[in-house]
Amino acid sequence: MLLIISNCNNSGTEQWYKGNLHTHTFWSDGDAPPEITVDWYKTNGYDFLALSDHNILSTIEKWIKVHDTDPGGWPPVMTKEKLKDIQNRFGFDWIKTRTKNDTLEMQLTTLDKLKIKFESANEFLLIQSEEISDVYEETPIHINATNIAEFIPPQGGNSVFDVLQRNINAVREQREKTGQSMIAHINHPNYEWALLSEHLINIEGDSFFEVYNGHPLVNNWGNNEKPSTDKMWDIVLTMRILKDLPPMYGLAVDDAHAYYNYKIGKSNPGRGWVMVKAKELNADNIVLSLESGNFYSSTGVVLKDIKKNNQSYLIHIIEKPGIRYKTQFIGSINNMNYLDEKNINKIGNILFETDSNPAKYNFTGEEMYVRAKIVSDKFQDNPYSEGDLEMAWTQPIVLK
Repeated sequence: MLLIISNCNNSGTEQWYKGNLHTHTFWSDGDAPPEITVDWYKTNGYDFLALSDHNILSTIEKWIKVHDTDPGGWPPVMTKEKLKDIQNRFGFDWIKTRTKNDTLEMQLTTLDKLKIKFESANEFLLIQSEEISDVYEETPIHINATNIAEFIPPQGGNSVFDVLQRNINAVREQREKTGQSMIAHINHPNYEWALLSEHLINIEGDSFFEVYNGHPLVNNWGNNEKPSTDKMWDIVLTMRILKDLPPMYGLAVDDAHAYYNYKIGKSNPGRGWVMVKAKELNADNIVLSLESGNFYSSTGVVLKDIKKNNQSYLIHIIEKPGIRYKTQFIGSINNMNYLDEKNINKIGNILFETDSNPAKYNFTGEEMYVRAKIVSDKFQDNPYSEGDLEMAWTQPIVLK
């Protein structure tokens, strides 16, 4: 009999919640004040949002200069036009301004004030997060810490792996210290080709990474020399299972920075998200469901249900009129030596492909793990790259 190691709880009392776990504002290098960002996600049907600016929490007093016009370049700047937009949307009393040394400045809105304005019970949730942005020599290494209680400075380290592990450890240590539910996840591994599969294989603690990121510089699809993040996932899964380590889960995120100019080449909102199945919309339940793999990631494909047992893997797609869907069940098999480099192309093959809905895969007993990727024939609105189709990724089920 097959033993299910990783599974989903499909209780009838649960429901799907849509959220983004990677978001930037003027608190670091986004091009919008936080209320504009939060308003976009709430208006566009998201249930929760993690504000995850670089190496800062939006809990302190911070003022930024208001420019007459945007000079271009990086990082983005606040302008009088954007200030007027905030005042028109939220009222002149919402935002604080001052003139200091003949320069107009605006105070950034803190998370507690944003929560009062935007949160509503079981309808919309804001989660305090941070993108811990570190470096080893010239290699950028970024870890998102979701639902943290206190600021975590970059930890540094003696190698790429050491920096990754130290920062994940810092999140775990804060969780143990405070008792607050929180997770860490590894960001955009192909950003500047920073991370290799081997860097993720032996990570201990939280086991999440971004299989899809909407930022234009993250190289989701790889190239002739570097694997896609999809392929990296299969390599990491296979090797972690061989080492008796927990599976790595794949997240889709926006990594949104740009809220005023929507096009390919800009890091816009609305490109990638997670659908988390939980009993209630609060941070504890969201974290718990993520940790148990009770979620899927998407760039547009919507699922009604995911069912797994020790015989089969069943996925029910909510179809859009006129759109066709192809479900690929992907996995590695047991009866080969994966440590042999000759077999690298045999890792993470398509075990079965179907256009049926629901899509069903019956386990043969030879699989190490199985995950699913659903690809539609509908082009994604405002995609990460030209020609991207709407997709979804389910989490792996591990079998021994």
